[in-house]
Amino acid sequence: MTYRLHSFNVSDRDLVKQFVKVPWPIYRDDPHWVPPLVKERLDLLSPKHPYFEHAKVKLWIAYKDDQAVGRISAQFDRLKSVSDNESIGYFGLFECIDDSQLALQLFTQAEQWLKNQDCDVVRGPFNLSINQESGLLVKGFDTPPYIMMGHAKPYYQTLLQEHGYTKAKDLYAWFNQSEFVDPPAMLRLAGRYQSRIVLRNVDKNHFDRDIRIMMNIFNDAWANNWGFIPFTENEFVHLGREMLQLIPADHFKIAELDNEPVAMVAGLPNFNQITKDLNGKLFPFGVFKLLWRLKFSRPTTGRVALLGIKQHYQNQLIGSALAFLLIKEIKQVAYATGVVEHEMSWVLEDNKRLNKILESLGAERYKTYRVYEKRLSTNKESQAN
Repeated sequence: MTYRLHSFNVSDRDLVKQFVKVPWPIYRDDPHWVPPLVKERLDLLSPKHPYFEHAKVKLWIAYKDDQAVGRISAQFDRLKSVSDNESIGYFGLFECIDDSQLALQLFTQAEQWLKNQDCDVVRGPFNLSINQESGLLVKGFDTPPYIMMGHAKPYYQTLLQEHGYTKAKDLYAWFNQSEFVDPPAMLRLAGRYQSRIVLRNVDKNHFDRDIRIMMNIFNDAWANNWGFIPFTENEFVHLGREMLQLIPADHFKIAELDNEPVAMVAGLPNFNQITKDLNGKLFPFGVFKLLWRLKFSRPTTGRVALLGIKQHYQNQLIGSALAFLLIKEIKQVAYATGVVEHEMSWVLEDNKRLNKILESLGAERYKTYRVYEKRLSTNKESQAN
């Protein structure tokens, strides 16, 4: 069967609203799917979002008769990862009924658009960037996603593999109780350096200063990691302002070593826990429910979402001490607010040091997100042949 596909840009707000709503019927029978807040999705796909200062995006909706049954995005980012020697294009926001022919149509459209941007490889899914929601869930379908993490249908990986996509990298999500026992070896290691390390909160009265400190630490820490694209200042400020509207400043920590900022961590209450029954709607009454819950019924789960240690310290014992102290500190803050379970995500599969630290803290690797890629035959190659 051939489906009707319609392409458009983020400036077409009526079609963007339709695009955002595509997942609802697909996940109707999935008890673990958490409907995203429509307003948040619309903000992400707004031309005013700072991501679009360095990237362009094309969107497609697939229709069967008048019913939307699939969607996909294609992204070309002018910022380049230092780990990539080729021109990389991206796909994301993929949702689809279980139909191989429909998936082929969606992938073909996205791939052709990326070929027209002279991309050599397509990689994804990213919604929309590696600094936002990354990877396709391939393990851990039996629990809901945490805040700013994705969910998927189990058959999605089959659709990707059927159409030539292969694994590029796995991203791990770790689960742990907040009241875990600190390993004696880590306590001894931290004790060795603790007199030189000061952990402090982000200061809302000096927001611009501290948000730049956190951005610089994060970009330095991740600069040589696979696929990493740096945050721009506008993106990081946008993200920081959004978070600090709802999350206390003590959930964002900066570590100073001998008075120099060298590491940071951000812990997020798992708002998915208290928004699921809103069905994506804040208006007219959802916003009042959310505000009431934020005040009187806060989430009992949380996510350690950002952790960065400057590269100079990463392969030293003091780097492990910094990571342990930041995780320990954010755990204590969250536990004091009623958070009893944590997800720490995501972590690259080959980040052996951090994966080992999390395992030593008793965490369980309970979800896996996979980034796929596919080589494209570019227009240049076609002309040469």
